[in-house]
Amino acid sequence: MVNSSCVSSLYPISDNEKDFIFREELLGHWTYKDMQTQVILNKAEHKKYKVTVIDKKNKANGGNKISFFDTSYYSGFLIQLNNQYFFDCTPDTDHPQFNCLGEETKSGLLPLHFIYKIHSLDNDQISIAGIDKDSMQHFIDKYRNKIKHEILSKDHILLTAAAGLQKNILSNKEAAFVFGRPDILTRKK
Repeated sequence: MVNSSCVSSLYPISDNEKDFIFREELLGHWTYKDMQTQVILNKAEHKKYKVTVIDKKNKANGGNKISFFDTSYYSGFLIQLNNQYFFDCTPDTDHPQFNCLGEETKSGLLPLHFIYKIHSLDNDQISIAGIDKDSMQHFIDKYRNKIKHEILSKDHILLTAAAGLQKNILSNKEAAFVFGRPDILTRKK
């Protein structure tokens, strides 16, 4: 979860907290199969989740290889739409790590949302996929007048439709194909 997608949304899937659902099975410490990325999901208030993503990175420094951990913090919520779960994550600017940023800087950050489709969920495994940029571009081309968006760069699409429209896009049967190949997260024991 939360391997950054090249597609983000300016608005959440839903801004109605009545749509949020909470699944206890999501809570815990998860790892991607490459074991380089860990995801920690904790309960937050109002059927929300605190998400911590820890990526092990390697960087060349002259002739030496340096390993370090890149940690990101998100706030997320889950909705169910047409018997399918979707997870919406946005950077958690209330997290103490953001205190090093000044208020003016924080006010200039866009609260981008990253949307994931949960293909399956059980106590020990999550199958989850982010939006694939090329598939989304194809979908946008087909429905050009119906999907508000901006191309931020050749590698990033920003969906700009309001929350209700996001749900309508996701409920479109053809939109099921905008999500990439699922990643498997396994519960760390």
